[in-house]
Amino acid sequence: MNRAVRCRWMVAGGALFTSAALLGAACSFPGISYRDGDDAATIGPEAQAGDGVAPSDGGIRDVREAAPLVDALAACPALCEEAGIGVCDGGTCGIVCTAADTCLDPIACPIGIPCAITCTGAGSCASTVDCAGSSACDVACVGAGACKLRVTCGGSRCKVACLGANTCAGPIVCNAEACDIRCRNPDSCAGPVSCSGSSCLVDCSGARGCGSGVSSRAADTIIGCTGESTCGKRVSCTGAECSVDCSGVPSCEGGVCCDAGTCTGTHPACK
Repeated sequence: MNRAVRCRWMVAGGALFTSAALLGAACSFPGISYRDGDDAATIGPEAQAGDGVAPSDGGIRDVREAAPLVDALAACPALCEEAGIGVCDGGTCGIVCTAADTCLDPIACPIGIPCAITCTGAGSCASTVDCAGSSACDVACVGAGACKLRVTCGGSRCKVACLGANTCAGPIVCNAEACDIRCRNPDSCAGPVSCSGSSCLVDCSGARGCGSGVSSRAADTIIGCTGESTCGKRVSCTGAECSVDCSGVPSCEGGVCCDAGTCTGTHPACK
């Protein structure tokens, strides 16, 4: 089937797509860890919202493994600490907002080095989060209502975890080579989610997650609309391969348009 025909595949809400193995990947953020299949993230006691204690460096170490350490180690103190942005840990600029309603101004990560942002306080990180110029970026929005506005990231890879209720209310724009976006709690990722690069994984497993739809221009895309009433608006993808799982009841009410080279799991009714 040619590309023009594929793009007209519109899936009615509730159609079941084949889920993919990549949804089993593990991720970590500062003080936070989870594997797919778990009902919720595991948050270490040092990273509980509002406790005033900085999280452990588990997720920060994960970021710096993906970035050249020599340049980052040398550049981080001037770009991060001396600029008043955050605290360096092995070349990664760490920004931690543990108390409720903290970090209300826009957050802009330094250019050219890894960045790890952890928003555990309720209502924290209320403005934009921008790590588009970072070499790699982890953003963990844990406290209820954290990360209210646009989250933008780039670099070699970007992980955005919206792990609290009503987190990531604004758009999420990932232009990194590898994008990993998790919308796991009720009403998370209410704004549109988009990504590009080599790979894109979007997990909309929280009820009513990804309410404004998902679009991907990545070469390889996996989108899971598995929670109740997820992906309320259109889901679209291009690139080489795209797999969409609309197993949430209901889900994908706005339809699915696949214009990728290979569209996996399309329901027979869409042909």
